[in-house]
Amino acid sequence: MILSLDQLKKYKDEGLLLLRVGVGLDFLILHGWGKIAGGHEMWINLGQVMPHFGVDEIAMVWGFIATLTESLGALLFAIGYKFRLVSGLLGITMVVAVYAHLSGGDGWGQASHALKMVFVFFGMMAIGAGKYAIEKEK
Repeated sequence: MILSLDQLKKYKDEGLLLLRVGVGLDFLILHGWGKIAGGHEMWINLGQVMPHFGVDEIAMVWGFIATLTESLGALLFAIGYKFRLVSGLLGITMVVAVYAHLSGGDGWGQASHALKMVFVFFGMMAIGAGKYAIEKEK
């Protein structure tokens, strides 16, 4: 049985679940976990971009916040808990990542993944987690 494109509308919540779990676990495993395992040296390195935003102190704390967002935040994104808040935090983290890539001389090719994720996270923040989230929307 082949579904028409119009019939796929009834699977919106399943699509949101697939997107949430896929993106969330990708971020947790491929981005957050390595940064957690990298420890304070990794966190200091990540936080080095913050002076560009006028914040000169505590690079390690800012790096840890980014690490926490890309790990715990990614898990919360996947399960749909505090979804809009977490989506916004992940989106902001990706804006900083785009800036870090571009200011570090990486170019748009290296920044493109983070740039795509800016749109995914802010788009998902606007759409919501869907019916199969842990925390139901009001």
